Amino acid sequence: MINNPEKKVPKHLTNFYPDVCQWLKNFLKDRFRHAEIDVQILSHTPISRFLRTYNQGNFPPEWVTWNIKVDVVGFVHHSNKPTDLVFVECKNTKLTLAHLFQLLGYSRIAQPLYSFLLSPMGFSSQLVSLLQEYQRLDVLEYYWEDGRIPRRVIVAQWNRTTANLNRHTMIGGRGI
Repeated sequence: MINNPEKKVPKHLTNFYPDVCQWLKNFLKDRFRHAEIDVQILSHTPISRFLRTYNQGNFPPEWVTWNIKVDVVGFVHHSNKPTDLVFVECKNTKLTLAHLFQLLGYSRIAQPLYSFLLSPMGFSSQLVSLLQEYQRLDVLEYYWEDGRIPRRVIVAQWNRTTANLNRHTMIGGRGI
């Protein structure tokens, strides 16, 4: 989680997973009132390994190939359709293009319903430049369905005080 172990990170930045889990659970319960919601911290466990022992959900057969580690994973269990995944990748540094493309790759593989990239430290100047100055929001896209808006990685600053997304910094989250 910490990119440079020699660099001291303030204690309040070292683990915001519990707050992110609570936020994600509330976010999903608001949107999927008739579904069962589960949120797990999987930062050290590949999703495929976790799903081998997870006795819930209806996943596509290719889940066995999902040898990817996402910090927080939400599961939206519907009674009559496949389980939807939601990814949240958390960073303790300014968000960079490398962070974005790591999560983008994971999202292309597992096709989550939502995919969030969060940091309390904000964004690198290169990321801001690409997404805002050059308006390259297409690089956030990871799943396309005919007749629908493509799914995009949602990039946002995490507000530690409110334990929520800073919606003023959110990029890629139309309709959120």
